[in-house]
Amino acid sequence: MAIIGIASSLLTSITNLALTSIPIQEARVAFDRMFEYSSLEKENNRGKVIAALQSIEMKNIDFRFNGRSRLLDDASISFEKGKVICLLGESGNGKTTITEILLKNYQPEKGNIVVNNSLFLDDINTENWRSFVSVVPQNIQLFNGNIIDNVVLDDTIDEDKLKSLISLGFDRFINSLPQGFMTLVGEEGINLSGGQKQLLGWMRALYHQPEFLILDEPTSSLDDSNRNFIYQLINLLKKDKIIFIISHHIEDINKIADQIFILKDKKITSYRTLQLYN
Repeated sequence: MAIIGIASSLLTSITNLALTSIPIQEARVAFDRMFEYSSLEKENNRGKVIAALQSIEMKNIDFRFNGRSRLLDDASISFEKGKVICLLGESGNGKTTITEILLKNYQPEKGNIVVNNSLFLDDINTENWRSFVSVVPQNIQLFNGNIIDNVVLDDTIDEDKLKSLISLGFDRFINSLPQGFMTLVGEEGINLSGGQKQLLGWMRALYHQPEFLILDEPTSSLDDSNRNFIYQLINLLKKDKIIFIISHHIEDINKIADQIFILKDKKITSYRTLQLYN
């Protein structure tokens, strides 16, 4: 009876001891990820500084992820200020990868990117380059704060930049929110609809007044009224910017694109050339 009593009193402690292995394993994985992140080399911010952006040309770019087949093969495309360039293609073809290459997040296997007809992108200071570029992604990453926090993403607020957003026509969106700029978006934007998230993504991108604007399915979550507003906004902005649109459907961008390209079979082809060929 004594042995049984002692065993029963130890059983709970033994069970708890066994259960502690679960958080220990979770902590181990977290530490491995933390050390993996901390061991990454810092980006090289040395390089030339540019004062303005006039043109970008991707020349014969090859790219593949480690251990995978080639995703881009001899891909070339040019961008000029004052023109809207659109790239069509199926999901998984590498459209977003081109965006990451243009942001200097991915390094191509072969080929060069020439800026302003004179400088290689690799020779330009990374921080300086990204100050010229803004992206409106298809899925907007939002944080648990108010509208201003998610637009500015900084400790200081530039009132003039906020006024410029209002002058572009975003006052209608802001006025539709319960507390205007102070409206809480909630974790992952739970308090906003899909269209409101996308408009917020537009405001975030334009707040930083980029010269190169990359748009990934920029109207996918918008209704007809807001979609027309965005099309008018693109036409208004394009004279001062290089605009690059990624899309799946030509019907959405045919009316605003100056040039349309197709990413197919790892290569980039002019849409009109492809039509003639077919």
